[in-house]
Amino acid sequence: TARTPTVRVPTLTRKEDDRPMTATPRTSTRPRLFTPGPVEIPARILNALAQIPPHHRTDVFRAVYKRVSEDLRWVHQTEGEVLMLAASGSGAMEACVVNLMAPGQKALCIVGGKFGERWASICKAYGVPYESIDVAWGEAVSVDEVAKRLDADPSIRAVFGTHSETSTATLHDAKALAQVTRARKRLLVLDAITSLGVHALPQDEWGVDVVVTGSQKGLMSPPGLATVSLAPWALAEIEGDRLPRFYWDLRKARKNLPAGESAYTPAVSLIFAVGEALAMMKEEGLAEVHARHRRLGAAVRAGGQALGWTLFSKSPADSVTAFEPPAGVDASATIKRLREIHGITVAGGQDHTKGKMLRIGHMGAYDLSDVYVVLAALEECTQAQGRPGSGAVDAARRAWELA
Repeated sequence: TARTPTVRVPTLTRKEDDRPMTATPRTSTRPRLFTPGPVEIPARILNALAQIPPHHRTDVFRAVYKRVSEDLRWVHQTEGEVLMLAASGSGAMEACVVNLMAPGQKALCIVGGKFGERWASICKAYGVPYESIDVAWGEAVSVDEVAKRLDADPSIRAVFGTHSETSTATLHDAKALAQVTRARKRLLVLDAITSLGVHALPQDEWGVDVVVTGSQKGLMSPPGLATVSLAPWALAEIEGDRLPRFYWDLRKARKNLPAGESAYTPAVSLIFAVGEALAMMKEEGLAEVHARHRRLGAAVRAGGQALGWTLFSKSPADSVTAFEPPAGVDASATIKRLREIHGITVAGGQDHTKGKMLRIGHMGAYDLSDVYVVLAALEECTQAQGRPGSGAVDAARRAWELA
């Protein structure tokens, strides 16, 4: 039985003049996640997780494995193959590098945040020669710069980029990037960990060769299941002489897929969870899922700005919103108060933005009422630090209706 996490309530203290100082009571007994992942898990998916898992080498599970694989092709919008790995999204990223790059081949990494940096770090770990395009945090990469780099160096085999950069809440133009790489016969490998199931990413239509994601974001499930989606024309790219690979060998995953099996022990319960998440998304409709997230992003951005918070990103994503605080308001204190008083967990900044921003996640099974909850709490926390401000909920409602 799951236990409700214990949250510390602020204790009463006294000022020097001995007058009683009132502690604000906690306003919620239900912990809420508004982080950029993991996200809150709907009851239907929790129920799917709770079922007794069958053995993974049985016909019962093989049928589930095949169905989930097909539904993943639906959400990726590809006629290629989607391979499931028992790993976080970073495992899928590493699998892409070792399966697509041969010794001595060169990569181009788009680095505009912590997860763009991860592509470069993986390449470095495997001795892959690479160049980086360093993008200012909060800005989208210049597609012209990508084209310029590829034209200047024909030895570059693949471009590794990020669709939605989680650390900066920034969306990059995947369609335009694919046009550049396809025209030059280079591979485009995208981290779509916080964009799949949030933003439109029609893999085959746009010409994206490889897409990776993880279960704990738009797929509304616990972490631990990663996928690599290969477009039809990219299936052969994992064959031949490549970097050393064993567990991450995607050829083994492809070989076992038609039988409804994985090369190694799969994340059985997580596959049931993701299967239920995909069923929910199919019931809503993919276009409707994307539209709802567009409204969520617009509503959160409008509500926070109404309180004087500033958008960090110049190309904001609809999966997560990064805010810098108004004058006199401390981002870290706000994050702490949201958690301790309101039972709401959001994320702070990373690297050089730590302590300078907060990030509110809104991907998955969130709706306008959830936006009201987090914005009303943000309004209280902002006012508690002496900053006048109101109207966040009204601003969110208007933005939702117009998006």
